[in-house]
Amino acid sequence: MKAPTTPSSPLGLTGRAALIAFATMSGAANSTLSPILPQIEREFGASSGHVTVTMMLTVLGLGVLIGSPLGGWLSDRLGHRQVMFVSAVLYGLAGCSILFVGTLEQAILGRFVVGIALGAMGAAAFSVIGDYWDEPGRNFWSGMIPSVGALAGMALSIVAGMLADTAWRSSFLIYAVGFVAATLALAGIPGKPAAGRGRAHPITGIPAGALPSILGFGLIVGSIATGTSAYLPHRLVDLGVVSSSGRAIAALSGAATVVLTGFAYGRIRRLVSLDLAFVFGATCSAFGLLIMAYAPTAPIVACGMAIEGVGIGALMPSLMVYAIGLSDENNRGRVIGLMKGAIFGGPFLVQFALDPIRLHAGASATLAILSASGGLLALWFAVRWLDRKTRTQPA
Repeated sequence: MKAPTTPSSPLGLTGRAALIAFATMSGAANSTLSPILPQIEREFGASSGHVTVTMMLTVLGLGVLIGSPLGGWLSDRLGHRQVMFVSAVLYGLAGCSILFVGTLEQAILGRFVVGIALGAMGAAAFSVIGDYWDEPGRNFWSGMIPSVGALAGMALSIVAGMLADTAWRSSFLIYAVGFVAATLALAGIPGKPAAGRGRAHPITGIPAGALPSILGFGLIVGSIATGTSAYLPHRLVDLGVVSSSGRAIAALSGAATVVLTGFAYGRIRRLVSLDLAFVFGATCSAFGLLIMAYAPTAPIVACGMAIEGVGIGALMPSLMVYAIGLSDENNRGRVIGLMKGAIFGGPFLVQFALDPIRLHAGASATLAILSASGGLLALWFAVRWLDRKTRTQPA
């Protein structure tokens, strides 16, 4: 049996290593802070002025929300290599600077800049995928990057915890991976996009007709993907899981299936169209969230998480492939940047609607609402798939 190979591309090994390094940066930024928050709180207190220690977690998403569209716009104008290089250097400088902060406000500012840099580099990195691979390669790498990021996050969170046991500041040395990514991007990412690999008719800006789908799908999937981490802990407490370690163990099932599905995404797309990949991912997410909302025991909730993880593992790369398909080499950075901004903006906006519901009706109600949004997304793409199938059939 012939071993599977990475889809061919003019991008060399160093350029591919730069994409993997970006995935590692994402995992480090998203996963290494939680284990050391108690140590940071012991030094600075739970709050300082108008900020709280929890903002060190949430401000990253705000930075990505700003950095993604900005990085996409700059990537279209200056080139992917330049944006990836500068963003990676900024990521390393901002992350490592937290070793020397003297106040909680300074630490939060460092994380905010990390988010801006991560968002900008992500828009440029996925633009590279769109410019230098055809559909099979785009499917492969759009699934590979989030999976590698999740694995790196799990591994580096352990490293961060071990470093923090000695001195919490030393754990921010992990952000030096940004300097490695900058070197790889400078050496391996071409200065200009690969001409001629996009659509036949260049697009000078983001098509107005594409804006509702970019913003709508990004907001919905972003809310579903992060709603679990926001509201599941409260649901587990309702079921009697009061320890942090117990809730962390329960969450592993979802993380594992996200990784496995992401790695398998390229193979999945060989079997089904993009519309059906969305239907599959949204249906799994909706079903998993529904189980989590009304399961009578924590083990059944964990099963629901595993099912939802399969859905998220299919939805996130599908969004990137969808954004790539809406664009060409002239506007790809802007389209992808806007999509990534919508993904991170969704949770920020939706929390204002869902938090009061959780306080009034409980975590089950919020998870059920997220499940319904996944069901509506699945229905929309199912109708679109049926419509396209009907049009292609001979009269």
